Amino acid sequence: MSETTPEKKNFTVSTEYALEGDTVTVYLRVAERSDAVAYLGEKKTGAVSNLREPFDFRMHIFRFGLEELTEAGGFGVTFTRRVKTRPSDFFTEECDALTEYVPFAPDMLIDAGVSDRRADRGLVLSAETGCGSIGGLEWKTELYLAPDGAKVRVCTMIADPERVGVMCGTPHAAPVFVPKDIETVMEEALSAEKLGLRVLGATNGDFFDMFGDCSPSGLCVSQGVTVANPDSPNPFFGITREGNAVIGFTGDYPPDTLAEAIGGGQIIVRDGKPADTAPFQPFGEKTHPRTAFGIARDGRIIATVVDGRRPDWSNGAALIELARIMINNGAVTAMNTDGGGSSTFIVRINDELRMLNHPADLYRPMEDLIRPLFDSLIFYEK
Repeated sequence: MSETTPEKKNFTVSTEYALEGDTVTVYLRVAERSDAVAYLGEKKTGAVSNLREPFDFRMHIFRFGLEELTEAGGFGVTFTRRVKTRPSDFFTEECDALTEYVPFAPDMLIDAGVSDRRADRGLVLSAETGCGSIGGLEWKTELYLAPDGAKVRVCTMIADPERVGVMCGTPHAAPVFVPKDIETVMEEALSAEKLGLRVLGATNGDFFDMFGDCSPSGLCVSQGVTVANPDSPNPFFGITREGNAVIGFTGDYPPDTLAEAIGGGQIIVRDGKPADTAPFQPFGEKTHPRTAFGIARDGRIIATVVDGRRPDWSNGAALIELARIMINNGAVTAMNTDGGGSSTFIVRINDELRMLNHPADLYRPMEDLIRPLFDSLIFYEK
């Protein structure tokens, strides 16, 4: 490797070591977008981050055995910078790679649960600001407050599966992927109504390649047809062909056993407790607009949208806070899915589909820009 140039020194901004059993998870925050490979003795290890949406090339995650890392006292990591010309175009820069040595000692270890406690502001439900019900679907809007007074506004709908059907909405209600063919949640709901369904409510669905071909990141099954990514490793919310709501992976529920499915990012609630809330990662820690799907113990289906990016209206939630909100609403299992400017909450009020939240695009957060996307979660009257 070439000698480190002055402008590339201190590429690693911070390092945190989380202990989970006998495994140490290393979180490296770096100064610029990059690829990273770690070396521990003769062992070469690729980062386990940036393998799926949301991509964050300023955070690199590695996992080592506690014993081997303690014995080595640290590890080497080689970074290759990435340059971003447009939101969709990341490429590895043709330049000398940068190698740093990252020291480790057992007294640097942090219990993995500390991150959740650090990101959890202790939101308190302040008021229910609206509510209603229609055809087996109940909805409500709520105001939570952080200790510093920051507002967090939450929209939730809860569906009785005996009376409410669930559909993975797609553009024009067609169960097929067509590159760059997308619709807003409202448009997909209206497309579903053209099939003869009476839509009661809808939210956005999976992460998608919004600057490329608009394909969904994870599994998509609509109207019994596998539309995209049958081998996706991502978790999903689905409805089995027997009509049961599930959250899991294709190893648990193969696509051909599903009538509907929408992919997501993390299973944030398991057995009624917070689970994979992306500890130490900026994506999990920062307060963003969020969307989550959950299942209650009695089988009811929960869809929640948290507004954010508008300080006077709502400040968003960290994943641990989203998990607690889902638990407050009765979820025993829940999955985080696409949020940010995609987060959209629509319900039928006075026989009209209305958007109750305020989507906030990162670049124009104060405008209600309802974003076209690939798939959505649609509730309809049985």
